[in-house]
Amino acid sequence: MPVRRMAGQAVLSTCLPQACQKVDPLGSTLRLCTLCVLTASICWMGGTISFLFLPLRSVWSPSETLEWQEESMSEKGELVLKSLWIDDGSKTGQIKLTLMGAAGQALPKGTRLALTALTRIPKGTELIGASLARRVANYHEFLPIEPVVGDKAGCLWQITIPVLSHRPGHYTEGPSSAFLIFADNTTQAVACAPLEKEGTPYQPVDMRRAALPSDMSSTGPQLGLLPMANHVAIDSWAGSVPEALHTEGSCEQLDKVNALYKRLYQVDKGPFDPCSTPAPLTLHQGEQGLASKGKGAYRLLFSDGSVRLEAGDDTGRFYGLIALAQIWHGARAAPQAYAMPSDGLIEDWPSHQWRGMHLDVSRQFYAPATIERFLDILAWNRLNRFHWHLSDDEGWRLESLAYPSLTRVGAFRGHRLPLVPQLGWGAEKVGGFYSQSTIKTILSHAEGLHIDVMPELDVPGHCQSALVAVPDLLDPSAMEGGASVQGYVNNALNPGLNITWQFLETIFGEVADLFPGTFVHVGGDEVADGAWDGSRSAMSWARAKGHVDEAGKPDSMKMQAAILNFVARQLVGAGKVPVAWQEAAHGGGLDPDKTILMAWMNPETGPILSREGYRVVMCPGQAYYLDMAQGPDWNEPGLDWAGTTPLEATYQFNPLAGFSDDAQSVIGLQGCIWSENLLNRQLFNYLVFPRLSAVAEAAWLAPGKKDLASFAMRHPLMPTLPSE
Repeated sequence: MPVRRMAGQAVLSTCLPQACQKVDPLGSTLRLCTLCVLTASICWMGGTISFLFLPLRSVWSPSETLEWQEESMSEKGELVLKSLWIDDGSKTGQIKLTLMGAAGQALPKGTRLALTALTRIPKGTELIGASLARRVANYHEFLPIEPVVGDKAGCLWQITIPVLSHRPGHYTEGPSSAFLIFADNTTQAVACAPLEKEGTPYQPVDMRRAALPSDMSSTGPQLGLLPMANHVAIDSWAGSVPEALHTEGSCEQLDKVNALYKRLYQVDKGPFDPCSTPAPLTLHQGEQGLASKGKGAYRLLFSDGSVRLEAGDDTGRFYGLIALAQIWHGARAAPQAYAMPSDGLIEDWPSHQWRGMHLDVSRQFYAPATIERFLDILAWNRLNRFHWHLSDDEGWRLESLAYPSLTRVGAFRGHRLPLVPQLGWGAEKVGGFYSQSTIKTILSHAEGLHIDVMPELDVPGHCQSALVAVPDLLDPSAMEGGASVQGYVNNALNPGLNITWQFLETIFGEVADLFPGTFVHVGGDEVADGAWDGSRSAMSWARAKGHVDEAGKPDSMKMQAAILNFVARQLVGAGKVPVAWQEAAHGGGLDPDKTILMAWMNPETGPILSREGYRVVMCPGQAYYLDMAQGPDWNEPGLDWAGTTPLEATYQFNPLAGFSDDAQSVIGLQGCIWSENLLNRQLFNYLVFPRLSAVAEAAWLAPGKKDLASFAMRHPLMPTLPSE
């Protein structure tokens, strides 16, 4: 019985009227009325939070399970939407939808079927069995062309979609949520079976984590260290592992690593204990030769059962303690495979100063506690940049004091809301946002983990949530312009309106004031060709400013460049460094001397950007987009626009290939987690881990030092997000 928290209220989706007392992960207790589930409250820290109730119903939620159980659904008498992709030899194939219910069941006149699916229906497509009443990106509404009545087998309605937006490669690209809309605008949930491929029945993949090794590798004991160190010279191994490492006193970094370990592994004791014996640990800082290796360098010297940690700075001490804690943890968790050194040396330093991980919180909202746990995992992997993707078409997650409607309206999706359901959610209101107070708490947490937080507000495209939340940003006379790759029309901020420039100045001013870090990401990706063609005000502005092509026609890329340069100048004036996706180099582009660009479309764009004078962060989708499927099998979840990316491909990828003398322009690497498909924790963990650790090791180790067999032995030790 999932509880979804939203800003300002809690919502309980009830499934079956049964007695229940459930302990919330934060320690609160949920109490329900045992008969009719009409009232509920949470008793939390001595207070009570009331619930807003949704109607009693049985509904499949994407957060509950990945395994489809059709028999249990039919036993409950629910409506079920089945979908089948057929390779008919055309460019995209076709999809057949079948709505199943009870024999003789009839739908009232005027009923529409709504669904969300990443595989969309192109404009003008003629359907068989229905007409398309409405489509907004991945959201579709269908009207029947004749009365809907169930046959003897319970088949109510069949729809054939002969042309698709693209050829699906995996079941996750099919319908992921559905509901009926009646003439009075009330709704009824419809369960969604996974999209099947003709001739390939749906069989969920095994998403269990890899087990710890049962024995040591052929080369002997392993260090349970990830990322692996750049220089390792172990002379001998300890025959046993102490219950804790004795320390002479305490320090702030030691306390932080102890607390981090206890949070990640959900235990009461950490690896370091001033009261334990033996294995004494001594801490030293400012040792000669480490500071020259860059921020975060450390040295561990093992001798006769004692350990000496040397570090050139606080970050190096923090990383050295994490490394020692990992080695200790591995030796205790699986002594048959890992061990503690008795004598030897580990000297280590990061090869890249930008070791990042991106998280899209717009498509799916993540609670603040989840963000903090995610930051813990990044720190344990010695990643030092958190790229926080706070806005997109599907949701605006950053509280603005100047524009409160951005989160009051733009943070929520649902039936009869300005933002329609998308990406696996049905009629219910879902979403959330981060208040500025919450953001400050998260920033403090990140600072304690030596992680810099880079916020992203994606402009000028990907702004549907902002446009519906602040209607003055819309050109009321605009006709339909070009559609984005996600299927949104007129989703870009309009440069022909004065309020657009006021909005940009105000909102990025708030960001610069709220986030103390150096870097602010301004987006700049996937603006549709002809995005503003339907707006006279935008076209007039472009001609007046000279943002036109050789034929005198307004140029979308030049228009985007003007918007991004306006934002970049403001950020530079506030002491920030603007960062953007690679398209920000188009149309005249951002100033290479003041801007960092991210190469995401393919590996070849990195060297091109470098030759244009930009500093580059390598994050190509072919290797470092962790929402890509891990294999070509239909039942593998994920997307495949950049191909499929098994763990070994992510690990073995060489981000510096193609660079020659300009490799110094690569300031680092980053993984990206886009959330369209990440409908539950199990799916998140399956797609993200251990590929996140593969990116971390690539960003830390010097070129040529990666070892896939060793990595395969070590990654099962790493923590993931806890089960929901």
